[in-house]
Amino acid sequence: MENQIPVVSAVIPTRNRPELVCRAVRSVLAQTVSNLECIVVIDGPDAATVQALGEIQDSRLRVIALEENVGGCEARNLGGRAARGEWVGLLDDDDEWLPQRLEMQFAAAARSPEPATMVVSRFLDRGAKDDDLLRPHLFPRPGQHISEFLWCEVSPLGGIAGFPQTSTWLLRRDFFLAVPFTKGLKVLQDLDWLLHGYHHPAMRVVFVEEPLTIFHNDHARQRVTKRIDWQFSRDWALSNRGLFTPKALGFFLVIYCVNPAAQQGASWKEIQSLIKQIRAYGRITPKLILLGMLYLFLYPGIAKVLSPRKRASMLYHARNLVRRTG
Repeated sequence: MENQIPVVSAVIPTRNRPELVCRAVRSVLAQTVSNLECIVVIDGPDAATVQALGEIQDSRLRVIALEENVGGCEARNLGGRAARGEWVGLLDDDDEWLPQRLEMQFAAAARSPEPATMVVSRFLDRGAKDDDLLRPHLFPRPGQHISEFLWCEVSPLGGIAGFPQTSTWLLRRDFFLAVPFTKGLKVLQDLDWLLHGYHHPAMRVVFVEEPLTIFHNDHARQRVTKRIDWQFSRDWALSNRGLFTPKALGFFLVIYCVNPAAQQGASWKEIQSLIKQIRAYGRITPKLILLGMLYLFLYPGIAKVLSPRKRASMLYHARNLVRRTG
C-alpha cells in the first residue's frame, strides 16, 4: 500500500469517542474497493483514541492527531488536504459505511453523462432499537434550487425530505479543496457546505438510490446536531441569505427558528421578532403559514409526550402511507 496511490481517501474527524470511531474505521477497511486510505483526524489531545486506533493493524489507516482542537469543519478540511486519493469520502465517527458503498458510488459516477464532482446515496437512519428508516425519500429535481429542496419540500405535518447525510458524500478531492467547510462553524456544517457547493459552477451531483451508509441516530447519545440553537440558526441564515431564495429563507426561519424557539419556551416577543424577519426577508405562502401554526401551537405539546425519534418515525410512516394511497 505504501507505494500505491489510493483511488479514494476516507476522512473521519473524531474526538473522545474511541469505540465509535474504530467501528467507523473498520467499515471503511471492509469496503469491496480495497485501493483506499482511511484518514482519521483526531481533533485535539485524545490519548484513548490514539491508543484504540493503534490496535487496528492495517497500513491503509492514517492517523493525524492534532495538538489543539480546531472543530469538525477544519478537521475535515485538514483530512482533505492530507488525502492522496482522487476522491474523498466523508464519514462521521459515529456512522458506518456498508461494504459496497464505494463500489456502487464509483459505478454511478462512471455511468454519469457528465463528470461528477459529488456522488451521494440514500442511507439507513437507525435509532437505538435498530428501527431503520430509509432516507431521503426524494432527491433534488433537475434545476431545483438547493435551498428550496432542503426546506420547501417539508410535508404539511412537518416532515423534511433532507439531503443525503454527510457520511454518504463522495467528493472529487480538487472540488473539495475548492469548496472547503467553513472553519469554526459549530453547527449547520453540512447545510452551509451544500449552499456554497451548489453555487460553485463545477458542481455536478450523482444520486444513488440504494442505501449505502448507516446513520446512527440515537437521540440518547449526543450528536453535534442534536439540539437546534435557533438564535444562531437565525443569524447564520440572515448573514447567508444571498444563498437562499426568498421562499426557502422563509421556510428555513420557520423550521429551524420558530419551531425550536416554541419548543424551548421562547418569549412571545422573540417569536414576534422572528415573524417580522420572515416577512421582511422571506416569501409568505399558505403552506408556510400552516407550518408556522403547526410549530407554534401543536408541536410544543406533542414534544412533551413523544420522543424526537418517535415523532420522526410517525412522520416517516405517515408520509409513506400517503404516498402509497396517493
